[in-house]
Amino acid sequence: MSKQQRMTRVGNLTLLVLCALLLTSSLAFPPIAVHAQTGAYAVTESGADTLSLVTPDGARTVLYHFKFGTAPFGVAIDSVGDYIVAEHGTNVLSKITPAGVRSVIYQFSPDTLPQRVVIDSAGNYIVCELGSGTLSKVTPTGVRTVIYQGLSAPAGVAIDSEGNYIVAEHDANVLSKITPSGTRTVIYNFTSNNGPSDVAIDSQGNYIVAENTANVLSKITPAGIRTVIYQFSSYSGPHAVSVDSEGNYIVIEEGDSVISMITPAGMRTVIYQFSFDDPTDVAIVPTQFVQTTTSTKTSSTISSSFVTTSAISTATSSLAPVSTPTSSGTGSSTSTSEVSTTATSTSSSGGIPEFPFEALAVTISAILVVSSYFVVRRIARSDS
Repeated sequence: MSKQQRMTRVGNLTLLVLCALLLTSSLAFPPIAVHAQTGAYAVTESGADTLSLVTPDGARTVLYHFKFGTAPFGVAIDSVGDYIVAEHGTNVLSKITPAGVRSVIYQFSPDTLPQRVVIDSAGNYIVCELGSGTLSKVTPTGVRTVIYQGLSAPAGVAIDSEGNYIVAEHDANVLSKITPSGTRTVIYNFTSNNGPSDVAIDSQGNYIVAENTANVLSKITPAGIRTVIYQFSSYSGPHAVSVDSEGNYIVIEEGDSVISMITPAGMRTVIYQFSFDDPTDVAIVPTQFVQTTTSTKTSSTISSSFVTTSAISTATSSLAPVSTPTSSGTGSSTSTSEVSTTATSTSSSGGIPEFPFEALAVTISAILVVSSYFVVRRIARSDS
């Protein structure tokens, strides 16, 4: 066998090896896949200053990168698919379009600390102001009205079928109801340090509460009977909860940086594990706004489910005496309003996708295959 033939065989063998490496890299780093979504969750990540979209199968897409220190906390979705965000760090209520354009709806005073936002039937934004102890209403045009003042760290709010505001008062360990006219009654007194941080309402009118400090997801009836739905592990820190169309509870576990799904029977499944990005709130994207999107990252811990003994509906009854609804002796309702001088005055583009490392790895591998082949062939020719 001539030297040229030997070098040609070496070149062909090298080509086969490099092609095998290319195939292996394409399997290890799959190209970015397009997911036909059947549902989606909008998640605020205060640590990463990010608004992201997570699908039920664990695909995450970045919708918007805020400036450092913005600390987006609350998120809601309006009737046209825009994301309404309570920016905890900048004391701003903002709107992010699906295209990634941000505009300021309302600039709160310093240390207001807007924590959570929901949207009422008229399209107004109901905001929990953690720092000022206030529940307020902000119109889409930027007019703010105080609904109730004097709450103890209002951390979460939901609106019932009668238009009442159900508020989780974190520091007072109380679930309270505030009427549109500003009358407050206590629905439930938790034991000390349960730390209710959010509330949602299921199809039966029950209140689903994320008890942050107690690491519990509980159900409270309008009559004030509490049942534990799920007991999380220590330091899980359930921070936010929403109820999907099938009656499942979508929970943000801030301590574990996880978004999970819990069935009414108490079965938990991890949807997505964040990289210590401090997820803080979740809003379920209505079906009409769910589009086919490109995923940039998938969870490595999808579908880890188990049932705890406390998930059984008869496991616990009310852990604290049922409180008879009474008017609060503190706090006040006021009809004063103020107009934001900066409402919708600024805008910026966003929606920065994560860098496609996987696609880059495949491209580099292909370049190496081709270049290595031609280098070997050139050496073979020069030696012949």
